[in-house]
Amino acid sequence: MDYDLRSKLNMYKREGKEKRTERAGSGLDIHQVLEGVVCSNDQGSCFLIEKRYPLSYIRGGCSIRSALEVDGAFLRKLCRESGPDLTISDFLFLDTETTGLSGGAGTVAFLVGTGCFCGDEFVLRQYFMRDYDEEPALLSELNGLLGGCKGLVTFNGKAFDWNLLQSRFTFNRMRLSLRNPVHLDLLFPSRRIWKLSLESCRLGSLEENILGEYRGDDIPGALIPQVYFKYLEDRNAAPVVKVLEHNEKDILSMVSLLVKIVSMLQNPVSETDGKYELLGVGRIFENSGENGMMIECYENCLQSGDYAVRQTASQRLVSAYKKRRDYGKMVEHCEQMLSASDTNAVPLMIELAKYYEHRAKDIKRAVKVVEYALQKSMHLGLGNSIYREELKKRLDRLKRKAAAQRR
Repeated sequence: MDYDLRSKLNMYKREGKEKRTERAGSGLDIHQVLEGVVCSNDQGSCFLIEKRYPLSYIRGGCSIRSALEVDGAFLRKLCRESGPDLTISDFLFLDTETTGLSGGAGTVAFLVGTGCFCGDEFVLRQYFMRDYDEEPALLSELNGLLGGCKGLVTFNGKAFDWNLLQSRFTFNRMRLSLRNPVHLDLLFPSRRIWKLSLESCRLGSLEENILGEYRGDDIPGALIPQVYFKYLEDRNAAPVVKVLEHNEKDILSMVSLLVKIVSMLQNPVSETDGKYELLGVGRIFENSGENGMMIECYENCLQSGDYAVRQTASQRLVSAYKKRRDYGKMVEHCEQMLSASDTNAVPLMIELAKYYEHRAKDIKRAVKVVEYALQKSMHLGLGNSIYREELKKRLDRLKRKAAAQRR
């Protein structure tokens, strides 16, 4: 930890409640501007704000109830690690607001927001530390909640939020009650589905472009650390309210985003745009080993009016057929795509040449395909590309094979 920050932390721990009162400004502290309770445990105390939402609550065009209806099989498709059969009620939605955006030993989570389904409600709890000395108490309260769940839902939590919290538990010599949770980080499927159609896959961007939610008066994430530092100086919690609202909306949007992504997995053709979204859903099925659904997505992409989508889907299909050793279907697909006038046929012809050389053992046919591919590459302006060099080497090798067969 940075020496200055460690010194400041020790100072705050020594000061106590009376000293903090002396630093208070003319503003109202957190308990005066928000309804909440002071949670006390053997580690000290922290401030808790709790809100309960009915299952009929709608955000981003999705009711919270829809998340409860998500099939556990689709949750497993979105998790990179395998896990037991879980329902969404076994997961805790988690988001932190911190004193720094790049992590590191000096970064502290001063606000931890959580959300979970309890009966017929979605319960959102926000644990706030009013000073650095309340971190152990905050972590202790959070630990009690973590002990009752089996998995986490975050957005970029694998790289940041969860890593940070684990390091803070270690720093405070506290043992986590949740070990190796099933972790559903929504950033990964979001990138697969929308990275080709959106400039940014930040949660705020997905809210606006996918969920149709706009935060007119939201505080930018980059300003959140300095708002907290200012609060520590003057004890004026009015600006902190915006940070809590930001955190609250992040958690609610994660619920809606999960519902949106799962709806695409359940009905890829009808719930996606039929272009880049469908390609992304196909990649998710490919990652999870759902070959049938993957091929269905890519084959439907071939009907798209977007050339780039058709080209990418075509190449993914060839790769999929090869992995399944369905060479007949691969050849049929290549031949079909070669008949399309706007298709970049060179990669497909290279795959055909590989098939005829190594599988069909038809060297003569392979030579013809490579020679045509060379002509096509020149026609497409690819004469100086890597394709031409690869094709020339392949053609030379095939001609030597053909000559050896004639001897």
